[in-house]
Amino acid sequence: MDEAGGALGDSPGGRGRLHGRLLQVLGGVSAVAAAVALWQFVVSGDDPDRDPVSVVEGLETLSVPEGASPSGAVASVHASSAAVESPSESSAAASSEAPTSASPSPSPSEEVTSAAGEESAAAACTASLSVEKEWDDSVEVQIEVVSSGGVALEAWEIDLDLRDVDIYHHWNMRELGDGRYGSEDWNGRLDPEENAVAGFQAATDDGADLPGSVPCTAVS
Repeated sequence: MDEAGGALGDSPGGRGRLHGRLLQVLGGVSAVAAAVALWQFVVSGDDPDRDPVSVVEGLETLSVPEGASPSGAVASVHASSAAVESPSESSAAASSEAPTSASPSPSPSEEVTSAAGEESAAAACTASLSVEKEWDDSVEVQIEVVSSGGVALEAWEIDLDLRDVDIYHHWNMRELGDGRYGSEDWNGRLDPEENAVAGFQAATDDGADLPGSVPCTAVS
């Protein structure tokens, strides 16, 4: 048997079959190597040193914990993608939350209140008359001037141009002309609610009626 086998291996036909099998093995190895090289080229691209892309830009790659179900991993991916806000939505939210710089116009009630406050802060006065003595054809009248504004006044003027009344004597005030009289240097300045007293004597006609007050002008 050994001699027969040795004779078979040394024969030309035996050597041909051995060479054919070796060629088949080498061809298979070459095909596998070519497939591996092609796969690396497709995955890595033109740059063999480039790492495979495993992260989508703008999103983190989610790893599935060991033992977690595939449905839970899919739910996590949906939650992560929902948290990414698009630029258009961000711009719309920013524009809707931007405060307006235009100030609202004042209402009529606010304007009236402002005007009343300005009036109360201005100087003003009132002048009242009271008859102290009365004769058949003349009277003696006292005048009380009160500072009624929110600030002090420096001087005051009153209008005593009265019908059927002819003033022939007066005190604590000076005549300005045309029936008007003004304060003296020493009793002109009045703080708020402070008063000054003046008076006059006048001839009157029958049926003359003196008013209870006369116009007063504050000088600030």
